[in-house]
Amino acid sequence: MLSSEFKVNAALSETADAFDPQLPLGGPMQGNKSVPAGIELINGGKAILRFNAPNAKSVIVHIGTLGGPVTEMQKGGDGIWSAALNVGQARAAGSAPYTTLFYEVDGTYALNPMSPIGWSHAHPINIIDFPQDDTDYYLAQDVPHGTVAREYYYSRTCGCLKSCLVYTPPGYSKGKYEKLPVLYLQHGYGENETSWVHLGKTNWIMDNLLASGKAAPCIIVMNNGMVQTEQEKGSRDWDALSIEGLLLDDCIPFIEANYRAATDKWNRAMAGLSMGSMQTSVVTLKHPESFGYAGVFSGFLGALGPLGGSNEHLKALDDKAKLNSDYRLFFRCVGDTDFLIERFQDESKMLREKGLAPDTGWAVHKEVIYSGGHDWNVWRPCLRDFLSLIFK
Repeated sequence: MLSSEFKVNAALSETADAFDPQLPLGGPMQGNKSVPAGIELINGGKAILRFNAPNAKSVIVHIGTLGGPVTEMQKGGDGIWSAALNVGQARAAGSAPYTTLFYEVDGTYALNPMSPIGWSHAHPINIIDFPQDDTDYYLAQDVPHGTVAREYYYSRTCGCLKSCLVYTPPGYSKGKYEKLPVLYLQHGYGENETSWVHLGKTNWIMDNLLASGKAAPCIIVMNNGMVQTEQEKGSRDWDALSIEGLLLDDCIPFIEANYRAATDKWNRAMAGLSMGSMQTSVVTLKHPESFGYAGVFSGFLGALGPLGGSNEHLKALDDKAKLNSDYRLFFRCVGDTDFLIERFQDESKMLREKGLAPDTGWAVHKEVIYSGGHDWNVWRPCLRDFLSLIFK
């Protein structure tokens, strides 16, 4: 994936289906033919994109979204299509240095198997991360590393087996900690439990924060918030608000029974991005007895109409004294070009009118505006900053 000008960094080269980069670079395919890596990063924020489609009549790539700006790829004599891309183009499309790439081969969406892959938009996607000279907080560095494990547990909420990813800090597996606080971290619409790791770089961010003494050691649990319930004849429905039962009745008891985890509210936090922010608002405001910290990233306090919900949880905002005693941090943030920023601002106005703005009576309320849109370029620093504030 990276040219010889770069030292490969695991945080940029790992994918949802492999940790090491493609090897050999330009691996064998069909006899003596070699298919090169789908992305070659070049010094200066540039990249060459490649797609193997010898029988195709056209290959194009959309930057950012499937409807985003189009770059037409050119076909070489070996059947490999290529195109140049730079970080400025990605930034102009509204997402950089991380962005998503959507390929179309003869008008049909196609995943590039030779490029980094993650999960978003409810399906596998191709991604690109341009290295930044001045940013390393989410890169793999020479520091002690924690562990990301996949766990399985039965959920009464959905009547099925569920899975979550669990980060534990360096030394935990050797018994370093007795009881650790736990952060329950939720993704956005169309993502799953892997997104905060493979797209959000949660483990690398936390490793680096711990190594620099900027965060308190904790367990981080990542569930699939697209909670599915099995129906008759094998069909499935999903309900975003079922996360309440999944966490409180199923996942939290499982984690506390199988990990050395503290069990009181002041050692339990919940945070999420976009849809996960709405889930966080609903669950933490309805259950202040269970959570002492809340992180609402690029999101909203009220439930989204299409996702259902009665907004009963918002009644908690009418008792300022109780709010101040129920939480040690209520962290709200958004990107300055996020398409949801008007809703965020409307909710900030509502909170101010209730005397709950950060400077008008709700001491634990923190509000941050980041540079960026509705994407991982904002959510990564959201997580970094939230982790640096909780459990202290």
